[in-house]
Amino acid sequence: MTVSELSRTTATAKAMRAQMAQCETVQEIINIAVTAEAFAVTALGGAIENARTGILALNEEQIQTLEAARAAEQAHYEYLINAGAEPLTLTFTIPDPAIVTDVPTFLTTLIALEEAFIATYLAAAQEFSIRGEARLAEVALQIGAIEAEHRVGVRFYAVQAGIIEGPPNDVAFEKSLFTSVGEAAALLQELGFIGGDGPEITYPGPGEINYTGVTNLEP
Repeated sequence: MTVSELSRTTATAKAMRAQMAQCETVQEIINIAVTAEAFAVTALGGAIENARTGILALNEEQIQTLEAARAAEQAHYEYLINAGAEPLTLTFTIPDPAIVTDVPTFLTTLIALEEAFIATYLAAAQEFSIRGEARLAEVALQIGAIEAEHRVGVRFYAVQAGIIEGPPNDVAFEKSLFTSVGEAAALLQELGFIGGDGPEITYPGPGEINYTGVTNLEP
């Protein structure tokens, strides 16, 4: 491919992304985002409970890390609710029980979900920027940065356990997986976390939110 061809292809891709972004309103974007945050809070609550009761074999340090992550997701949820977001659902499904009982399955699934959440906020930041919503774009990047921290933390434990290889911080640029935020919601449905056949879990999930050690609870 020549430089001119690459330039035309890039311009076309950007135009297509911009056109797709225009199909989603700010309300639709924050509604999807707050639903994802509700799912994260709920799923982490279930995992923490299973770890506390010995069903999911995590150590105390790992449990504390999950509790801090859950507190951060709850802070994201509350910000979005205060911004006018309305969850699409507060009931979720677990497509495979091993996700919250088997450590390798749990960690690899959580890594993949964090990558999806990072990509969700990258798409949201782009869409907010297109609409001139500078404050929301800033907050989307703030939240996406925290999701990236969660990804690295989970990868650290997975590398430590020999489940995956390589450094925990293995990317120079996060993956841009979606051209719209709606694609993230569709992925959760496709994977069976929303409207699936597995056991249902309802926000906020079991146990209290533990904010110990977590600061900057507002952007």
